[in-house]
Amino acid sequence: MKVARQSSALLLALVTVCGSATSAHAQQDPTPQPAPLASREVAFGAIDSGLLANNGPIGSGPAIVFSTVVAADDSTWLRLEFDEVKLAGSRDAGNASYIRITSLTDGYDQILDNVSILQWKLTSAYFNGDAVQIDLVAHPGTGDNQLRLSHGVASEPAAADRSICGTTDDRVLSFDDRSARILPIGCTGWTIDDCNHCMLTAGHCQGGISTIQFRVPLSTSGGGLVNPHPDHQYATDTSSLQGNGGGGVGNDWAYYGVHPNSNTGLTPYQAYGVAFNLDTTPPGAGGSARVTGFGTTSSPVSNTWNQVQKTHAGPYVSFSGTTLGYAMDTTGGNSGSPVIHESSGTAIGIHTHGGCSSGGGNNWGTGANHAGLVAALASPKGVCECPGPEFTFPDPLPEFVAPSGGTTIAMDISTVAGVNPVSGSGVLRLDTGSGFASVPMTDDGTGHFTATFPAIDCTTPVTYYFTVLGSNGTTYVAPNGAPASTFSAMSAYGVASVVDLDFETDDGWTVVNTAVIRGAWERGTPIGGGLNRDPASDFDGSGRCWVTGNAAGDADVDGGPTRLVSPAYDLSGLSDPKITFARWHSTSGLPQDQFVTEISNNNGSTWTPVSSVGNNGNQWKVESFSVSDYVTPTNAVRVRFSVSDNPDNSVTESAIDAFSISDFLCSTCASDVNGDGESDVLDFLDFLDAFGACEGQPAPCSGSTGVNADFNGDTIVDVLDFLDFLDVFGQGCP
Repeated sequence: MKVARQSSALLLALVTVCGSATSAHAQQDPTPQPAPLASREVAFGAIDSGLLANNGPIGSGPAIVFSTVVAADDSTWLRLEFDEVKLAGSRDAGNASYIRITSLTDGYDQILDNVSILQWKLTSAYFNGDAVQIDLVAHPGTGDNQLRLSHGVASEPAAADRSICGTTDDRVLSFDDRSARILPIGCTGWTIDDCNHCMLTAGHCQGGISTIQFRVPLSTSGGGLVNPHPDHQYATDTSSLQGNGGGGVGNDWAYYGVHPNSNTGLTPYQAYGVAFNLDTTPPGAGGSARVTGFGTTSSPVSNTWNQVQKTHAGPYVSFSGTTLGYAMDTTGGNSGSPVIHESSGTAIGIHTHGGCSSGGGNNWGTGANHAGLVAALASPKGVCECPGPEFTFPDPLPEFVAPSGGTTIAMDISTVAGVNPVSGSGVLRLDTGSGFASVPMTDDGTGHFTATFPAIDCTTPVTYYFTVLGSNGTTYVAPNGAPASTFSAMSAYGVASVVDLDFETDDGWTVVNTAVIRGAWERGTPIGGGLNRDPASDFDGSGRCWVTGNAAGDADVDGGPTRLVSPAYDLSGLSDPKITFARWHSTSGLPQDQFVTEISNNNGSTWTPVSSVGNNGNQWKVESFSVSDYVTPTNAVRVRFSVSDNPDNSVTESAIDAFSISDFLCSTCASDVNGDGESDVLDFLDFLDAFGACEGQPAPCSGSTGVNADFNGDTIVDVLDFLDFLDVFGQGCP
């Protein structure tokens, strides 16, 4: 996977959106309280690893294929911004390539693979010190990797923006794992007790939310930020972000989630186990409130406390509409902090504006009862989206649905996280080629739903999914991601075998050789022992197959092509015939020595390519295709398989086994040979026509109406077919 950076400048636009005070609070002159991260862009030169792969033996483990060190002199912290990253392999396969970034100051490191590098938007965590080492690590045999890097951001001296409710700053250090520092905007965020334990902050901070840092250590003696280990830094999920961007006092909120840590794989709640209980109906004013956040400091407070977690409690002064007023010490960087009701310990709002320093007034926040915030909490997005009812199917989903209708699917929907399926809300949504239509489902009120398919024309592909309303008002779907993801089936009663060959007998196939030196097609039991790219045995276990150069030792194809050609098959009366076969093709002569499959519907006068396969490996593989995808089914359909070693410069061995032709069943009535849904005199006349035209001939064979005369499927049309048909016809059909 390769991703490129569109605009690194976006992460350097450290803009503070400052809402103005409402007229009701003009005398307090409240101001928003972010503390934008003082930073500068640093250039590293054009660093390009080039395309690199681990060419070691499979199973030897990952290895460093590229390493470099970058530095920003006189910086207390450093962050990388990649221009382009390509990382091979995958998490699911356990062989994902990754970038490892290590601080040369404290040894903290971060791992970024092809998933987390996107989550981090081609940036790294913040690293302490002025230099980091970058290692590109790849697993063997997974392909090319590349990184390009030209710049990053590094520290500048921090600034202070104070709002102290008194003559001294009375905040004290705190170590609450529910609160985090937001960079680069310089705000505070905090984990709440919603379904996925996402986070809140001020709306005027949302434009600068990128990295969320927990367990922040003390700053340097000069006030420079010191970053926590990357284990405690998290990338924001932008798809989860909801907020109003900051609309002034009492109207300033944002709700968002973060991706699991790229090193530990844990979310903040999984890592620390704590979250604030959010009260969306805050109590009236009175008593004390507390603000805990990452505000700046100034003398005489130690610079080491700058933008690290501190807390202070003070009077809870007012609550009007969605505006909270309180008097405790805050500064720039406290924007977004939780406003905590001291007696209950619950969070009742978001701290957004300072005002104490303007003349003994209050600091201000947005109450958790804000209608926009409450609506966002009820409709989370991205990683914040709540789990809903779980869909399970007691029986396997059907491969076929009856053309006459009536096929049913049972579905059980269980309660998850307190969300129940609403009785009567289940819907089967199905598409037969004209868009999705809705079919109501039935249920028994206990979460057991049943879907019943309507009548659908035979051989029509069907895609479908299910929806159900949850008790929380959210509509849930199965499969996940529907309608982009769906289930599928075919309208038919099943599949009928028309031709089924194991090549134990001579079934009328012929071999046509052109300039073949040796290794032509022949039918028999493989005797080469699998020692020279040839198959050690046939595919289906019957014993014989068609194989090239069936001899011990060096007996592969030389020259050619050698072609294996089927007899003519009558497929004219079939619904949608499908050809399936097992193929062996092993060659060292790529790209020229291909295994070519072709089909003809005019008895071989012309041929249409179906597939051309290079080295199949030393193994059997099964291939299938629908005849109508390539030619119109007629009464003279042939298939041929061609192999050559021309020029004669390689070892090439091929084989064919288990050849079959099948068709969809459009009737459950055996004597309904014309497929019109009824068993009547027309079926008798049509079969009589077919039998008269085909008696004594190999199957398949049909008459003028396309009815197959080989009724009993024994590959020969004879009197037994006629007698078997009479027996079934006499019984009638339901």
